[in-house]
Amino acid sequence: MSEMLSYLLAQARRQPLDTLRFAAGEAWRRGRLRWKDSLHQNLPEFLNGFAGRNFALFLPPVIDALDRLRQLPYAERIIAIADRACRNEFEIFGERIAMGSEIDWHRDWQTGYRWPLERAAGLSVLDSQAGAPAGTDIKRPWELGRFHHALALGQAFAATGENIYASTFQDQVRHWIRNNPYPRGAHWAMPMEVAIRSVNWITAAGFFRSYGGFDTQFENEFLETLFLHGRHLAVHSEWNPVARANHYLSCVAGLLHLGILFQETPEGRAWFDLARQELLAEMNNLVGEDGVAREGSSGYHCFIAEIFLTCGLLLARIDGSRPGDAAETRAAIEKACGAPYAESLARMFGFVATLCAGRKSPPVWGDADDGRFLPFEDGRDGAVIPMARVGAALYGYASPPPGPERTADVFWRLGFIPPSATSNNATADYIAFPQAGFFFFSSPRLRGSIRCGPLGANGWSNHAHCDQLSVEFCCDGRPVVVDPGLPSYSGDPQARNLFRSTRYHNGVVVAGAEQNRFWPALLFRIVDDTRSRLLRWEATLDGVEFSGEHFGYERLAAQALVARELRFDAKREVLTLLDKVTLRAAAPLEWLFHLAPGITPELADEPAAGAPTKPYLNEQAGATLEWNSAWRLGPVRLRIWSSIDPGKLVARVDEGWVAPRFGQKIHAKILSFSGTASGSVKSVFEFSILGENHSPREASA
Repeated sequence: MSEMLSYLLAQARRQPLDTLRFAAGEAWRRGRLRWKDSLHQNLPEFLNGFAGRNFALFLPPVIDALDRLRQLPYAERIIAIADRACRNEFEIFGERIAMGSEIDWHRDWQTGYRWPLERAAGLSVLDSQAGAPAGTDIKRPWELGRFHHALALGQAFAATGENIYASTFQDQVRHWIRNNPYPRGAHWAMPMEVAIRSVNWITAAGFFRSYGGFDTQFENEFLETLFLHGRHLAVHSEWNPVARANHYLSCVAGLLHLGILFQETPEGRAWFDLARQELLAEMNNLVGEDGVAREGSSGYHCFIAEIFLTCGLLLARIDGSRPGDAAETRAAIEKACGAPYAESLARMFGFVATLCAGRKSPPVWGDADDGRFLPFEDGRDGAVIPMARVGAALYGYASPPPGPERTADVFWRLGFIPPSATSNNATADYIAFPQAGFFFFSSPRLRGSIRCGPLGANGWSNHAHCDQLSVEFCCDGRPVVVDPGLPSYSGDPQARNLFRSTRYHNGVVVAGAEQNRFWPALLFRIVDDTRSRLLRWEATLDGVEFSGEHFGYERLAAQALVARELRFDAKREVLTLLDKVTLRAAAPLEWLFHLAPGITPELADEPAAGAPTKPYLNEQAGATLEWNSAWRLGPVRLRIWSSIDPGKLVARVDEGWVAPRFGQKIHAKILSFSGTASGSVKSVFEFSILGENHSPREASA
């Protein structure tokens, strides 16, 4: 039985009709991609340049303030990026790439593999390529083909007036067109990539066109190619009647931009009408009432928020709004898109702000490939922090340093330099996003979150992990127990599957099984076996009490039910996890904690004040748990009690990995505790700050 068939059968057991609709939708979409490949024929000519006049709509009305642009605090850094792009040097996933005198758009520069210039519909770009060296990844040429660097070229041209930036843009676009004839090659194989390239081309052209435009021959060729991008998206958008996510939204956003650019053509007007309608519909489809995207991923939430904001600002602009500050911008978005859209967008950026608050770096939940839609800066800060700064400028949320007033992403989106925002200091916030299943807690020194919620939209997920009831936290803004992130997709399938596995999160593994089933060859499919349920969330001035459970192991012979309580004492700054695993038969159990790079767990030599070697009496759990051990985890002390006999709960320190960003892996330690048990198994893990004398709560009601 094929892995895809196994996956569909697993989904069909809970939602048979939706599974049939999903499969039919995928078959229809892939069939159209194979048979509708003559879209490049009978393209309109744009020699009169009418479409070119519309480029000005895609930037805020500050482009003519040339003297002001030169004084922007980030101008020097952006110009440096543009200068490198003029030399065919780019930074992709944190790696500096020198392409030489001619860019090879189809080559993975790390392995040397080159995707063939064959019909795009026949390319399996996300599968292992026959004859390709290990580590080959289509994400590398795709990222280059998005033309994010064109935004730096445009900004540098606006700030300096130097023609080299405009001529470089023209030369690189022409070269791409010559080397990617429709419908052949990997850059036509994924509609989402077509959409993102369109938006970056159009926005970059807005910089150049504002100062006299391009030569007539290039502009006609450029507009014809953009029009072809629109036709491709109109026919091949990644729509599915059941499982639509960031890919389809990207296609909608691309069509919106292209529809506005070509609004004087019948096809362009049709694209715009469809895209505007679908944009508003997808806000309801993709974003829950709590403002979190239904992807099960913090990184993809930020990507989706960026798309919705970009499109909302564009619609406000074409409606004639020229806001001059944050309040006027918020009002303009509401007028153009409606109050429900505007309110959801504000909540989306509230979640982004919560991710970043009080931290050196935000936590990672689910997949995170550092993807951006329209980045006006380099990628040094990843994908989340730039959006947090935009949210600070627009909605007044706390901003990560150096603040939104010093970022190109804020200025070129909003069109103004905001006043200094609230600094990103840690505050005692307890914030729940219950529909998405993210729960945050904090004190002046400790800050963290726990996961308990659906994997995706209506049980369909591409980017969620086996992270139910997993926890992460930092101390003084620096990570201690972490979610390891994601280093790769198809470039390293083993790593992709490892990093989304149960063992690569901070919870309990029963019988070595995954809490949610996935199939190794299906890199973007996972079944929501856990069906996690929130039992309690109570936040007071003193702290937080959370409890949840999941059913991911009911399918095993042991029929295990996993429950976790989290108690956070904000005054004492103590985080306590109380786990209960109920087993119908004996099974091996393993608790894992992934530590931040640089933290090596050390067994404590002697008990701290408060005699922690006493039993842990938990009246609510109805058990007295025996003392197990104490550990030093960097700035934090971990104490453990368990109903498993101390001699049978084995501690291990293993080498593991953490991915600080997509494409990178760093060695890190994993602390685990394992033993075999049956019946009702209870364990307590208490984290407190070293140097603070905290005695355990031996009677917890």
